[in-house]
Amino acid sequence: MKNTWETHCDLILHGHFYQPPRENPLVDIIPKQPSAKPYSDWNERIYDDCYRANAFSRYLDGYGHVRDIVNNYEYISFNFGPTILSWLEKHHEATYRKIIEADKRSIERLGHGNAIAQSYNHTILPLSTREDARIQILWGIDDFVRRFDREPEGIWLPETAINPMVVDLLSEAGISFIILSPWQCSQVETTDGKMRQVDGNSVPFDTPYILEGEQGGKVSAFFYHPQLASSISFGHMLRDADAMYKELVHIAKDQHPSLIHTATDGEIYGHHEPFGDMALAALIRKVNDNDRFTLSNYATYLERHPATLKAILHDGEDNRGTSWSCSHGVSRWYKDCGCHTGGEQGWNQKWRTPLRQAFTVLGDTVDTLFKEKVDQLFLQKVKGDDLLQDYAAVLSKHESIENFISRWEARTGVTIEDHRMLAELLEGQKYKHYIFTSCGWFFSDLSGIEPRQNINYAVRTIELYQRFSETDLEKMVYPLLKEAKSNKRSEGSGRTIAKSYATGVGGEAEAGAYFLMNKNFARSEDQKTTYGKYALTAYRSENDGSFTFEVLDTTTLKQDTIVAHVDIIPDDGYKVQMEITDNASEHTCEYTFSTSHIPPRMLDEVYTWIDHSLSRISDEELDHIANDIRHYSMLVKNGRTAPSETLYIENMGTCLRALRSIFTTPDTLPWEHKRESISHLLGFIKRKGRQKEYDIVHSIFSQELARVSVLIHNEGFTYERGSYLLEVLNVAREQQIQPIITQAQEALYPYIIGTKRRDYTTPLTMNLLDNLHIALNFSAD
Repeated sequence: MKNTWETHCDLILHGHFYQPPRENPLVDIIPKQPSAKPYSDWNERIYDDCYRANAFSRYLDGYGHVRDIVNNYEYISFNFGPTILSWLEKHHEATYRKIIEADKRSIERLGHGNAIAQSYNHTILPLSTREDARIQILWGIDDFVRRFDREPEGIWLPETAINPMVVDLLSEAGISFIILSPWQCSQVETTDGKMRQVDGNSVPFDTPYILEGEQGGKVSAFFYHPQLASSISFGHMLRDADAMYKELVHIAKDQHPSLIHTATDGEIYGHHEPFGDMALAALIRKVNDNDRFTLSNYATYLERHPATLKAILHDGEDNRGTSWSCSHGVSRWYKDCGCHTGGEQGWNQKWRTPLRQAFTVLGDTVDTLFKEKVDQLFLQKVKGDDLLQDYAAVLSKHESIENFISRWEARTGVTIEDHRMLAELLEGQKYKHYIFTSCGWFFSDLSGIEPRQNINYAVRTIELYQRFSETDLEKMVYPLLKEAKSNKRSEGSGRTIAKSYATGVGGEAEAGAYFLMNKNFARSEDQKTTYGKYALTAYRSENDGSFTFEVLDTTTLKQDTIVAHVDIIPDDGYKVQMEITDNASEHTCEYTFSTSHIPPRMLDEVYTWIDHSLSRISDEELDHIANDIRHYSMLVKNGRTAPSETLYIENMGTCLRALRSIFTTPDTLPWEHKRESISHLLGFIKRKGRQKEYDIVHSIFSQELARVSVLIHNEGFTYERGSYLLEVLNVAREQQIQPIITQAQEALYPYIIGTKRRDYTTPLTMNLLDNLHIALNFSAD
């Protein structure tokens, strides 16, 4: 039953937030990705543009001052892929907590949560085996329950890809609803019980419909508003919140729906559309300030408007199902159907078919081996599928593999003699699923980051399972990969890419090089005992100048002893000869790891250790350096001859190290004394520096403000911390430096709105608000 416009209607905006797993499977670390500059990788870039931005979105006044900081996730329907949530929890916990908190707040407001689940790592479920599709759904549900502390009512299907098999699996898993594109719908039932043919423009968007599977399973489906989705994603609607609101009003007045809803990639809110998060925050405020719409979610709406009518979906090309991003069905993920993103004229996507064939052959073989070995290990007391389903706890980093195996031993009464074997079997199953991640087929060419990543996972799967197979897995898979040819002749084929991964430096060697450099280059505060999935369990320096250490792969339980001999080659840098012995098999292999082998991301970290060490200057030395720089600057300014370029370079480097050291050395000198030193150092940099020196100074001040902001967030606001924050900001501004202040704004936000106790009317706090560009009438909003 439709409401009239005089009442109001519900409004649901759904964001699908997801990134594919990007970690190098050998070490479980995302490599540096130059295409994501200035960020280290695409996860970081999209995080800053979108995920973080929507957790702390700014609502500004007419002067550009912050009037409110909005957690957009509290007001929109959303899903996050489990792999990106695992990454967020590890690397950006504050944002991760805001996402979890948003769901709890929405439950308080609406009775149902905004968050819905997602099948695990974004495989195209209609193209999966039934068991793989089931596991993907159950892994996604398990991850959701562990994070959001409740059962999911809805689930996001990757690319909204669906067929009758998927409907049955969703029904079996207890899922109530899904969100689909209206273009996937073929017929809908009318209130008189007849079926009506529809197209994407004529599917009622305010009515949930019942879908039936091939085995009688049922799930409710919402078909989103197509024009609204298109305008948000491709029509730049997010550049003007007022225009978006007017469009919503127009739809409501014209069609009198009880619900307006749409779904888009969540990355449109800030990444694909810069500052789209702020437009969303402004729209949220406008909706909440008026009574025309209620920001709701699907579960809340479904409770009041349960689905009673049926819908029938298109079969899709080859009867394999449909999706929202392939007009043919799901063909985009297995053949050259014409759908692609990017690329050049004349390119084709014929590589898709042999790539999927290669992975399918590998997957089927791995599944057979997995079931056989699990039967052997557990004396046929455990089904491999049950074990794999429970492995979700390890995938989401909620349980270690050691605890997992011990728990299954206790459950079955079977003692597993070879824990490592079981760990490797399960780890290989994870990567078998990862090879089917949808992004590997989505774009224009085999040589892109995403197909390469899937091939890398396939190489790792082969490596993990080869010892369980009498068949040479490479010889089985590589000929098929050879048929997957890049449009760029220089990139070769899938086999070329696979071989480049298979012949690279092993994970143990990379971890060994990291620990070796860390022990020898880093100060005590920068010493590490983990590198990705590797743990350093023993380390010692031998009398003959060599180093012996032990590393543990915490995902497969493989332990290695590494003996390293280091040579310094004048023209080539370091050369490390490594003897790596598998502690279980006592098999030994040798690696030569030179400076050129150091991954760019690792090298950046090594440079940071060295820089920290060089920047540890005592207060007494700082005092002398600042005075010397002051004298030097005065002589340069007024002298008749310029100093040598060498002296200039040396002094600039000393100046930057001293400036960084001011914020890292113990506070033995009063702030006013340090303030004077900063002034002398910055004076020289401003006068003689170039853009790269200015960028370093900007980074130094931004990092210090961020450090203090984190301290305030974690340990509370005090007069001393607030005063210091203001002092650092004032010193920077006096020197025309505009450091990043977003984290400082967010740290003070809870105190201003009253969720954390602090009198914000004190002169100090008022001064902070002004300097952080926060509207002084903030709390009144």
